[in-house]
Amino acid sequence: MNTIVIDYDKCKKDGICEAVCPRKLFAIDEEKKPQLAPDASASCIGCGHCLAACPPGAISLNDTKPEACPSVNHNLWPMYPNLDHLIRSRRSIRAYSQQPVERQEIEELLDTVRYAPTGNNSQAMGWLAINSKPRMEQLTEMTIDWFKSCIAEKHPLTERLPMARMVEAWESGNDMVLRGAPALVMNYSDDNTGIFSINCAIAMTYFELAAATKDLGTCWAGILMIAAMYEPGIEAALGVPEGKRLCSALMFGHSLYQYKRIPLRNELQLNWVD
Repeated sequence: MNTIVIDYDKCKKDGICEAVCPRKLFAIDEEKKPQLAPDASASCIGCGHCLAACPPGAISLNDTKPEACPSVNHNLWPMYPNLDHLIRSRRSIRAYSQQPVERQEIEELLDTVRYAPTGNNSQAMGWLAINSKPRMEQLTEMTIDWFKSCIAEKHPLTERLPMARMVEAWESGNDMVLRGAPALVMNYSDDNTGIFSINCAIAMTYFELAAATKDLGTCWAGILMIAAMYEPGIEAALGVPEGKRLCSALMFGHSLYQYKRIPLRNELQLNWVD
C-alpha cells in the first residue's frame, strides 16, 4: 500500500501528474484538478514519478514530502561524448594490483546503484560484498574443489568449461576463477519477482559503469556463478538469505595495467521497423 497526498494549495492544475503516472492513478476533473483513483493506494507502485515531476511540489508519497528530496541538477549529467567514450573504452579486467578497495568506496557505489530501475519498481534486490583476500581465495578454492569432483564424475560441464586447465592453474599459483581480484559484489533477489534476473543484471551493469569513475576495473564472475548454481556450499559460505536466489557477480579492483586503445567491434546490426 502506498499513500499519495495532493496539496491543492500548491497544485497548479498542469496535469503533469496524470501524464507521468505509469498506472494512470490520476484523473483531471472539470476544474482541471487532479483526483486520485479509488484504488490508488492499492495500485500505486511507489515509483515517485508524480512527486518527482510536479513543478510546485504539490504531491507527497508515503509521508515523503517533495522538499525532503534532492533537486535534479542536469549540469551534473555527463555529456554524451564522455559517456560514449567510457562505454567504448571500458574493459573486462583480469589482472589486478594489490591496492585494496575500501569498504566506503563499495558502499558509495551500491548506494548509487540502488537507484537502478526494477520492473514494477519492486526494488526486490539485496547485495553481498567481499573485500577480504582470504574470503576471495576461499571462494576460488571451493570452486576448484567442485571442478575436481566434476572431472572425476565426468560431468557434462567439463566439455564446456576448461576445468582441468583452471585446476592446474590454481595449483600453480594462478587464479583463473576470480583472477586475484581484491573485491567482489553479488546480488540476489526473490525467486518470484518475475524478471528478477533482468533487474539484477541492470543493477550490476550500473555498478560496472559507476566503478570506472572510481578507477576500478571490473569483470563479471561467471565461473563463480556457475559453480554456485551446482555447489550449495558456495551459497552457504556466502550467507545468501533463505528464499533468495543469486543473480550475478562482479569481481573488481584497481587494474594492474592501463589500456591504451579501443579495439574495433562488429558493425551495428540495425533494422528499422516502420
